[in-house]
Amino acid sequence: MKNRFNRLTSKEWLPFQKSWFKYDTEEKLFTENVRFFIREEETEEKVFYYGDNSELLLNICESQNVGLIKATDFNNEALQYAIFDLRNSLNSIKNISDYQKIKEETINYCIKIFETLAHRRFLTVLIPNVFVEDKYMPLAWDLAWQLSSIFSLKDEKIACTNEEMSLKTTDNQKFIPNNKTFYCLYFRKDELSHGIFEEKKHVLFENKIQKTSSFTFKSSIPSWFILKPQPRKKNEILHPAKYPEELVSMFLNEFTTENANIFDPMSGTGSTQVASLKAKRNAYGTELSPFFAEIAFGRCSEIVAPKQTDLFQTPIENKFILLNKDAREISKYDFPEIDYLITSPPYWDMLNMKGAENQAKRVEKGLQTNYSDNTEDLGNIANYNQFIIDLANVYFNILDIMKSGSYLTIVVKNIKKKGKNYPFAWDLSDILLSKLILLPETFWCQDDINLAPYGYGNTFVSNTFHQYCLNFQKP
Repeated sequence: MKNRFNRLTSKEWLPFQKSWFKYDTEEKLFTENVRFFIREEETEEKVFYYGDNSELLLNICESQNVGLIKATDFNNEALQYAIFDLRNSLNSIKNISDYQKIKEETINYCIKIFETLAHRRFLTVLIPNVFVEDKYMPLAWDLAWQLSSIFSLKDEKIACTNEEMSLKTTDNQKFIPNNKTFYCLYFRKDELSHGIFEEKKHVLFENKIQKTSSFTFKSSIPSWFILKPQPRKKNEILHPAKYPEELVSMFLNEFTTENANIFDPMSGTGSTQVASLKAKRNAYGTELSPFFAEIAFGRCSEIVAPKQTDLFQTPIENKFILLNKDAREISKYDFPEIDYLITSPPYWDMLNMKGAENQAKRVEKGLQTNYSDNTEDLGNIANYNQFIIDLANVYFNILDIMKSGSYLTIVVKNIKKKGKNYPFAWDLSDILLSKLILLPETFWCQDDINLAPYGYGNTFVSNTFHQYCLNFQKP
């Protein structure tokens, strides 16, 4: 197939499609983006750049025989690609007003760029989430929401650095991962773009200041990590979207101590409970599906009271309660007070999408492809907005049985469906921020999945190989 989008060979195209990457140098970062997003043929259309590294961009563009126009010199020139680098400016802001000024300037430039950017060509924004006035602020999410009213939000990539995350504060009891990430947000001018700015209203800037907790963090979790789970056992593979005990163990070690009460409202085959019991925590949860609830109960029972005892096995004295129940109906009488919640909810109704490669393999093996056929199952809700609201209400209900100051980790990822990007992780967080305090997100980066050449020769579509571990605290 001929590549009509850029100048890359198929071999060069594929690595750029991975949705996370290890950041090496500025030169490599900009070179890879410029080469991917400029046209296959030479043209008078230029590359727009907003940032403080224009000399490097000029050298890169000259090497690719494409013109560069700096933001300060822009005068409605025809464009084929635009880059906004907001990293340094946002890392140095002192208050939200500083961010609002940068955001306003960026939006104004984007409105102008929309008129001259070629159809179906891209705009990239490099932006971090940062601490501002002692609060963690997802500025990347906010700007993505705002710019998506002008352009179509098409994709994201996560740049994984080894730079240390730091917070200038005397409070050493906040959750601060031990390195940084930043976002590469990708927007496109296309038939779904409006070109008109409409502000998205949300609760982000009303987020409460995190109160000092008596809990001492170990800072053992990085902002990004590569985790390759152990192969699933026979009864575990029956679940179409099981998440690994190894992931649960990482967060249990950071957010809890021995004998803490751990909860998962959507337990599946019991990953959270199994990891909790092995870590000498008490394990609690609910599961809507009777089929999966039975598997989870059996796995927990085998840990607490194994049928075949091992002479060298340490007895497990911790408790577990696992109810076959809709999480929306949990009451304070079902469980003791909870210290920590960790869960991975349904990724909307994506398991009901037909034709996916993984789905086809499960059908071939006679395995279940969705969570259940229950109409009450959140994974069967077709309307995205209703799904997000219903899911958030599950967590709000559970807050009634959680201790003040306790923590939550929710493992999710943003979703692509029928050519549209749904920022599931950001949208869910936006609702939860009305009652919870946002902590820095961390990324589970998957490095054991084969890349597929989506969109080759036509447009950019990433392979989504990162998942958000969203972290919150109950005030």
